Order: sequence, then structure tokens, then C-alpha cells
Amino acid sequence: MQKKRIIFTDLDGTLLDEKYSFKKALPALKIIKELDIPLIICSSKTRAEIEVYKKKLDNGHAFISENGGAIFIPLDFFHKKNHGKYKIIELGKKYKSLIRIFKKIKQQIPVKGFSDMTSKELSKNSGLNLKEAKLSKKREYDEAFILENKKDEKKLLKLIKKYKLNYTKGGKYYHILGDNDKGKAVKILSKLYKKKYKKILTISLGDAKNDLPMLKSTNKSFFVKGPSEWNQDIIKLLKMDNKEIKKAEELYRESINILKKLQLKNGAILASFPKGRYPYIYPRDHSVCILALIEARLFTEAQKALSFILKSQNKDGSFPQRLDKKGRDASYKPIQLDNTGLILYAFARYILETNDKKFLNNNLKKINKAIEYIKSKLNKKNLFFTPNSIHEFPPYEEGLEVWANATCYGALKELEFIGVKNKIDLNKIKKSINKYLWNGKYFIKNIRLKESSSVVVDIDASSYALADFRVFNDDNEKIKKTVREIEKTLWHKKLGGICRYKKVIGRNNGGHGPWPHFTLMICRHFIRLGNKKKADKYLNWILKIAYKNKLPEHIALKKDFEEWVKNYKKAGLLRKDRKIMIKNIRKNKLYKKGLAYSVLPLAWPHAEFIRTWILYKEKFLSS
Repeated sequence: MQKKRIIFTDLDGTLLDEKYSFKKALPALKIIKELDIPLIICSSKTRAEIEVYKKKLDNGHAFISENGGAIFIPLDFFHKKNHGKYKIIELGKKYKSLIRIFKKIKQQIPVKGFSDMTSKELSKNSGLNLKEAKLSKKREYDEAFILENKKDEKKLLKLIKKYKLNYTKGGKYYHILGDNDKGKAVKILSKLYKKKYKKILTISLGDAKNDLPMLKSTNKSFFVKGPSEWNQDIIKLLKMDNKEIKKAEELYRESINILKKLQLKNGAILASFPKGRYPYIYPRDHSVCILALIEARLFTEAQKALSFILKSQNKDGSFPQRLDKKGRDASYKPIQLDNTGLILYAFARYILETNDKKFLNNNLKKINKAIEYIKSKLNKKNLFFTPNSIHEFPPYEEGLEVWANATCYGALKELEFIGVKNKIDLNKIKKSINKYLWNGKYFIKNIRLKESSSVVVDIDASSYALADFRVFNDDNEKIKKTVREIEKTLWHKKLGGICRYKKVIGRNNGGHGPWPHFTLMICRHFIRLGNKKKADKYLNWILKIAYKNKLPEHIALKKDFEEWVKNYKKAGLLRKDRKIMIKNIRKNKLYKKGLAYSVLPLAWPHAEFIRTWILYKEKFLSS
């Protein structure tokens, strides 16, 4: 699960310069806004002063005033509404009590507090304008003051301790306060954020002694001198160009929006919009969409989607190859074993993330029935047999296919984590994968069984599923070698991006070219390895080819697309859905530029982008 980043920042000398401007920090502030990172002001300033800056920054989050004197939390915590309406957690001593003691100190040592100055005097002394100076005098938990003679500092501090109070020093002023500091307030607020987001990463920025407790209370901290350094450190921390982050966030939001629009009231998620080529529910695509909803914390939508697909289960425990909008079997292909594996995998991930035991118990019979079906497909080699492969290419079907074995293994392993046990020996399956699907250089596509016997040794993008579904870790040498072969063989030399398979006559539906969802799978490999340079290569390709924040099924050069159309037309293979696809491709503006964008948008690549961007942010933007 992605860590939610929370940034705590001081104002004077940190986010604000000597002229009280945050202009030099605007690039970083823009990134923070785009990434929806809560920016918590934690200052020695008063509530009234901070509210002015919150308005300038369009900041609706909680804040901490007067060196941790109080925490102000919007009534609709974690939402950006109801500015000015707070739940207040008071940590500091009331201002009137502080002033009574401060007067006693003044009798012994020459000090001058904000309470002793007029607004005009404070304005002249601090550099604040008159309006700001008036707000600075509205103190509630902290008295800021000037020590007339620095030689009296030790005596002053002893007196403050004698009266059982505390002190700190900001950039210019001393502060007398109760048993509070910025660190204590930050810890309390961090706990509230952790309760909401489960996993958080806290970051703080400050410039003076009074900021030290805050800096020590967060996962990461930066001691800065002014907004220019503040800006540099935040951008360096986020490690990605602002323009790219903005594009990725826009594509992420649109991907979420597309999945929501494609989800029907009954929970079904269409593969494409009704006027597209795939106005059906394909359990494979549907399951990947569920995984995206889970990782995006959209649990209500995920549960609805699971409920829909579980209702479609066949008597033998399997699931149809395709469904119509009402959940009726609309298959045109044989049963696909990976459908069952993916549904079980998504179910297990949902339970792991939500601990929804009621949903688990209500569907346990169906889950066990599906497990028995998978078990029935194990052969003597301890590998799963499937009549239909992921790419739906007849010459490569009906065999021990790598994708189907990866999804089924991953499903059974995840189910064990939620307490759903089975008698299938996963170690034996893993050993068989190592033995039969490894050719010494990379994991192969599949072993054919129906005819005499044959082995498909082509490199195939779907082989990465062995890591994506946790059969092997990404740092496994065989996985690394497989990915290297995928990159070497399947990276499209003209268009970029990863193709699903090599160019084979009669196989290239819509023209041979790269597929965004397989490109994103390989991107995840490099994210998991911590290889940001490689991850950026794949992610930037996705951002580059996204058309109006929409991702296609795949892309082909115009000439390759038209070659495919010609061949299929001659062979009489242009079904109604393919004719719709051809019409949509030709009317797209990109077609005139020599590019054929097939099925735009398609749910699957958008689901994969959601999963990949969440993982990217967790790995590279939160540490």
C-alpha cells in the first residue's frame, strides 16, 4: 500500500523569506498540490496570522500555531472544505497565565514582549506590515519577546524554569510557553493522519532552534534557510520533474474516472465504452480493474465488481470467457484458466486490504469451488493446463501456458494469506515452472500438449507475470534475464513501448505494435528493483503516447495497420467488432499522423497505470 506523505513546515525563514514571501517556493508548492500532499503549517505565528497564509496558499489542511500551543483541525478532517471551522487540541498554557508570569520576569530582567508593543512598534521591529503586526499580537499560547541585553540570557532562562515554564528561540524572537513544542504537536497530528491513511511518511522543514523538536519528530527532515532552499529540497525529495508529475497525476485521475464510468450499477466493468470494440465484461480485464480499485482504496467499487463476477461462476467452478452487461455468458472462446486465477487473486487482495470477513464468509463456497476447478487442471508435470492462452492465438493455445500458471499460483498463494487453504503443493508447481518453462535464457511462452508435442520458445511479455504474481521475486536472476530478453526483442524500434509478442504473420490484430498494459508491467519490474532511470523510461513513454489522457489497447504504424486490414478483409475475418475498431482508428486525429490507436480508451491499460503510478510514488516519491 502506498504511503501517504505529510509535510510539516515552519513559515518565517523557511517557507517565507525576509519579505514574508513564498514566491521562490512556488514550483515545489505546485508539485505538492498536484500530488495532493497535505501541507501542515507549524509555526510560532498566531492562528490569525497562519490563516492569512493558508488562504494565500489555498491550504485547507490542519495547522499548528504558536510553537505547538494548539492544533487546529478542520471539522471535516482531511477534506478541503469549511475553512475556519476547527476542532482545537490545546497543548499550551493560556496566554493570560503566561503574561502574568512574564510581568514578574520583566521586573527582574529587561525584556520586551509583543504585549508591550503597539502594532506600529511591532511592525517597525519585525518588518511586518501594520495589518500583519496586529494579527501577530493576537496571541493565545505563546509570548514572543526581545531580550534587551544578551548578557542576561542565562539568568532569564533560569527564571523561566523557576516559574515552571519553557522557552525557545525562533529566528529573531525568544518565546515563553508552557509544556508544549512543535514536536509534540506534530506527533499528535501524525497519529491522526496514520489512523486515516494507515501508512504515512512524514517530512518537516525548519530553520531555527524552535523547529528542532519538529524536525526530530518526522521520518525525514530538512534544515533550510529560506524558500529557495525549501523549494530545492522538496523537488529533490520528490525526484521527478514537475511537468511529468503533473501529467502522471492527470492520467491517474482520468484512469480512475474511466474505470468509474465503465463500471455499471450492477458492478460490472466494461472493457471499453459501448461504442468501442469491447462493450462486454471480460473476467481477465475485469479482475485487473478490481486490483486497480483495491490499490486506489476504492473498496466499495471493488466489492461491487467482485460480487458481480462471482455470480457468473459456472457449475464446475470456472468462469466464462466473456459476459454481457447483465452477467450472462457471452463467450466466443473456450474457458480461460487465468480468468479463474485472476478472480481468486483479486478476491484475496480485497480481503487482505479490507479484512472484510463477512464478504469472505459469504463467498467462501464459491472460492473453494473455484480452487477445486483450478486443481482439476493440474497435470502430471505439476503445471496448470489451459485451453485458451492470454493472447487468444489458436496455434499457441491448449497448453501449459506461463501466464495461466503465474495467475493460478499467485491466487493460491494469496488465498493462503487470508486463511483459505488448499491441498495443492505450491512448491512443486514452482519447481515445475523452473524446470519446464525455463529454456536456459528466459521463461518461455508455453508447452503445447493437444497435438503430438511442441514447445513455444518465443519470448513473450506475459512471462513477466511470474514476478507480477509473486511466483518469483523481481530480483530473481531468471526474472531479470527474462525481462532483458523482453526488452531486447519486444521493444518497438520505431514507436517504443513493449509489444506483447514478436511480429508473426496472421497474428497481429490491428497491426503489430506496442501495448501500454504490458509496457506498464515491465515498468513495475524496474520500480520494484529501485531502478528509477529504467522505470522513468517506460513511464515517460506511457505519458507520451497517452492521447487526451486516454490509453489505447495498442498502437501500430498506419502502414502495419492497413496491411492487417487488407489481409483480414481478404480472409473474410472482419467481424462486426473489428469493423467498429477500424472505423474508430481511422477517424482519430493521430491516424493522419501515421499512427493507429486501437480501442481508445481501454480499461485494462488504465487499470495497469493506476497500479503502476501508485507503486512508483510509493517507491520513489515517498522516500
